[in-house]
Amino acid sequence: MKLVIKHIMIIDPEHEVANKFKFGKLSNIFLSDDNEVGKSSLLKSIYYTLGGNVKSFTAGWDFQNYIFQIECDIDGQSVIIQRFNKVFLTKSAGDIYSFANEKDFSIWVQDKMGMNLKLQTKSSDKYHTARMNAVLAPFYIDQDQSWASFYRDSFENLTMYKDQPKAIFEYYLKLSSNQLIALGEQLKALSNEKNEVDGQLRQVEGVRKSYSSEAETDVMSPKEFDELRTELNEYVAITDDLQAKISSYSNQISKTKMKLDNHRHDYAEIHKLLLATNARFRDIEYECTYCHSRLTREQSLTRLELGDNDFEIRQREIEAKQDIEVDQANLDSLLSTLTSLRSDFDEKNRRVSSLRNASNIDKYVDHQVITKLGQLAGKYQVKSSQLEASIGEIKKDQREERATLKAARESNELNYEQIKSDIAIELGVPSVSNKPFLNFQKVKDAGTALNKILLCLYLTYFEIMVSRSNTTFPMAMDSFVKNEITDSNEDKMFMAVQKHFMSLNNQTFFSLIKRNQSKLDLTNSRVTILKKPILIDSAYKQLVSELIVAEDNPDGNVGNER
Repeated sequence: MKLVIKHIMIIDPEHEVANKFKFGKLSNIFLSDDNEVGKSSLLKSIYYTLGGNVKSFTAGWDFQNYIFQIECDIDGQSVIIQRFNKVFLTKSAGDIYSFANEKDFSIWVQDKMGMNLKLQTKSSDKYHTARMNAVLAPFYIDQDQSWASFYRDSFENLTMYKDQPKAIFEYYLKLSSNQLIALGEQLKALSNEKNEVDGQLRQVEGVRKSYSSEAETDVMSPKEFDELRTELNEYVAITDDLQAKISSYSNQISKTKMKLDNHRHDYAEIHKLLLATNARFRDIEYECTYCHSRLTREQSLTRLELGDNDFEIRQREIEAKQDIEVDQANLDSLLSTLTSLRSDFDEKNRRVSSLRNASNIDKYVDHQVITKLGQLAGKYQVKSSQLEASIGEIKKDQREERATLKAARESNELNYEQIKSDIAIELGVPSVSNKPFLNFQKVKDAGTALNKILLCLYLTYFEIMVSRSNTTFPMAMDSFVKNEITDSNEDKMFMAVQKHFMSLNNQTFFSLIKRNQSKLDLTNSRVTILKKPILIDSAYKQLVSELIVAEDNPDGNVGNER
């Protein structure tokens, strides 16, 4: 699927000014006589309308009070997207839908694009539908943020996701799959269930073994069985109920102890962090409370998802201590209840012993209890075997899926190195060789060298995305001239943009001032010339009439799919 923007309308209701900008299907250039005319504001507005919360807008661009409306084409289907602050309206195939939050809007867009990008948040191991900030991250290079960092700061809240932007690129380049994610979630659920079943099996076998060693069991005659049936039925029912409760509470105690141990481990590690002096932060090593490996302070902070901030660490220490107190209170309560249940169980045994033919009743009950425990153990064993077989099948499917993804990764990596090497030679950037595929760590350089390295990497990933991904959005690169650059370096950078960005088989946007117009061949580009002010009063009434509204629906209602 490919999304292509036909035009964008921007309306300022307060000052009654507006404008409409039309675009070409491939290369688009925003051209102005000088800087600070509105090129960056227009670029940012495009991605803001698509749901991306751009980190920084130009001062004076009152985007939160503007109405933005884009008409675009998604594989031949016309789609209109309107945004006013946090509210989205969309129109497709005559139907209008409203979305009051970014999550539901992202689900709608991804559905239209045939996508299902799910990412893990740092606060949960579960996968969630990604917001548009993540969906658009690979496609927009911001003038203010992207030339100081590498794909991390163009949009807000990207840091809420684990392993970004790598996980986002892996999705687009088909190096991760929802099937593998689903298999991992199934495996985790089955493994947890099997651990519970195995724990219950051990408990039942332990009780059965202990009971068998102490009980005297004889095979009873039918006559004896009939005489004792009434008395024994009540006894068996009571013991079954008590045994079930004892098993349930034992299981809860086991889980609570494990949870308490985890919180104690975290508390101990946090306490060690607090003991460290500021002068030795980076030299101190800690012993992992789980595997006993040596961890640096930074590794401990990463494992606990903490910043290197004394207040945050102390706050976390208080939270961990409170968690321990809650778990301990819960454990004490469970142990008390279990003791009470066992006491009740013993009392029932003493009461039955006083019944008529007590010895025969005990023998019958012993026999029945042992038999039922054996049957219960058998059920648990069958269930455990079934779960083990299911786990084996899932692991097999995981191996096959990973093998497929590995082959795809190797192919992408080779393509990446070839493209990167060619562009690096054109730009004269030898140090880019130390940036392997999908390594998005901060580029350690400065000035023109940093600009050239980042430009090389951005152009490389743009080419790979166009050639390898089944899903693409418009690609935008704001001006790369953030430092004093020699004419020679500037010429090389513009030539690289011409060859590896403007010529892509995808809609692209690039901003330019007239001083540099001669450095590019604009023959095949749609050029939008911008002059101050870019919003004008003469266009206001006409463009307001083109806004989609609820009344556009035949039934007069605005639907919401979510």
